Amino acid sequence: MIPISVCIITKNEASHLEQCLKAISAYPFEIVVVDTGSTDNSRETALKYTDKVYDFTWIDDFSAARNYAARQASHNIIFPIDTDEFLAPFDWDALQALIEKHPKSVGSIKRLDYFETDGEKHCQICIIDRIYNRNYYHYDKPIHEVLTPLTKLPYTSYATSIEADHVGYLGPGNKLKEKAMRDMELLLKELDQNPDEPYYYFQIAQSYMLMRDSENSLLYFQRAMEHHPDPQADYTHILVYNYGHLLLEKGLLTEADVLLTYYEYYSNNMDYLCLIGLYYLHQNQPLKALPEFVKALTAPVRDMTDRREPSYYIGYIYELFGKKDIARTHYQNCGNEYAPAVEALSRLDRSI
Repeated sequence: MIPISVCIITKNEASHLEQCLKAISAYPFEIVVVDTGSTDNSRETALKYTDKVYDFTWIDDFSAARNYAARQASHNIIFPIDTDEFLAPFDWDALQALIEKHPKSVGSIKRLDYFETDGEKHCQICIIDRIYNRNYYHYDKPIHEVLTPLTKLPYTSYATSIEADHVGYLGPGNKLKEKAMRDMELLLKELDQNPDEPYYYFQIAQSYMLMRDSENSLLYFQRAMEHHPDPQADYTHILVYNYGHLLLEKGLLTEADVLLTYYEYYSNNMDYLCLIGLYYLHQNQPLKALPEFVKALTAPVRDMTDRREPSYYIGYIYELFGKKDIARTHYQNCGNEYAPAVEALSRLDRSI
């Protein structure tokens, strides 16, 4: 068996830490917990699951804390997990086989980011590189840290079947704002040193979204786009999606034309295709919107969009053209728990 050390950095999140560690303890991981200054019972909670609990004086640098945690591990294969991430059941033997097959590569996991908008819970899927060999990689950048090769080793990655529920974006507004402001301070420092890096503009915009500040979020998304983010970068499709929806919500249709320039890169992504469909609907071009929603039905990649959304909008467009029987079929395909479709079916029934 290839031994793996799970490394966690934490501060004042004892309730989440309990749930996080409980999920991890179902597998033969070594568990390393590094506390960066908790005043709650985080240390006592961690000691229930491991004796490898350490203190790290916080220096406004997440990479420094993660690298310190990795140095305390007994094993070379490191799996960092955040306190507010809860592992779903997975195939241990399959993970072992992947690590053996890709000894110098980084394994990615699927993280399900939950958040609320207007009282409704949503989920965004993020693919994040996490599992690595500390002999070949370490963390870099003070915030939104990234794995970086220690030598000239080419960076390569592979996908695992591991999924984790991330609840860090849920909770009372004051707590989310406090978290966003902490991140913002570090991001602005990085931006001062790297003013041409679109990633930092993107992350600042994301922080403003967390604070429900759409005006500043839109401003920083726009600045990120002006710095020409790499379409192949892990974050750019999320940038395009979030920026696009803000533009449409605010009726900035001319500015939204930029969304079309990414079609060659994201035409296999349900979220992007639905966004383009909505763009055409806002332009009063339902005949252009319809094929985008049809393509979205079978798109192989999805980050956030509810799988029922394409069917709903196909039904909506057919309803616009008076094809109520076809519209009804697509609304019904959404099921009984998709509120927009339920409302649409009720509307069709009233029109009989």
